[in-house]
Amino acid sequence: MNLSTFIYIVLMMSIPYLWYIKRSTNPKKGFSILFISVISSVVFIKFNLIVLIGFLILFSTLFHEKEKISDISFLVSFLILLFEANSFLDEILLQSILPITLISGIFALMMIGHWFLVDPTITRDGMKNIAKSSMFLAILLCLMLITGVNSSSISSFYRNIILGLYVSSGVLSLGSLKSLNETSYTGVMAATGLSYLSLLVSLGGTGTLILLP
Repeated sequence: MNLSTFIYIVLMMSIPYLWYIKRSTNPKKGFSILFISVISSVVFIKFNLIVLIGFLILFSTLFHEKEKISDISFLVSFLILLFEANSFLDEILLQSILPITLISGIFALMMIGHWFLVDPTITRDGMKNIAKSSMFLAILLCLMLITGVNSSSISSFYRNIILGLYVSSGVLSLGSLKSLNETSYTGVMAATGLSYLSLLVSLGGTGTLILLP
């Protein structure tokens, strides 16, 4: 897998998190515009008609007033981009989804954490659940590494490095969760800062796991 494909999948896997944030946190429309603008990079990474249609359907969610129509648009957009990813990755996609989902989740947490600093009226529940899911994914990836699943082609030296990075990511996600439990405004600031660090170490772990072979 090359770097452009890696970024494509990271952005594609951010779509379910955007949907969840809209449902659980209900931020102002500006957040969706910002996040979709970032996801729109997929059009430039893998430009073709299928990817363009998927993005346009995602973009249409900014104008839907009914939640059911918006939910369907999110799902259809994600499935179209997933189908296109599968067309040029085949079996590699299945091996890559879980570690890349960790990055997408932490990235989404970082995005909504920043938005909270702009609009502190939004609820923290969605952010807490994303932090919990990131912890779960980090633990699951560590178990897969320990048991040799999804890492058979990597030397024990690199496996230990990746394991350490995923452990760090899980600990930092736990720190983000604990920070979000603080009622003060600074709690979200701390959680956002920790999500930056967690994103860096998860990128290091997943990048080594997927791009190295």
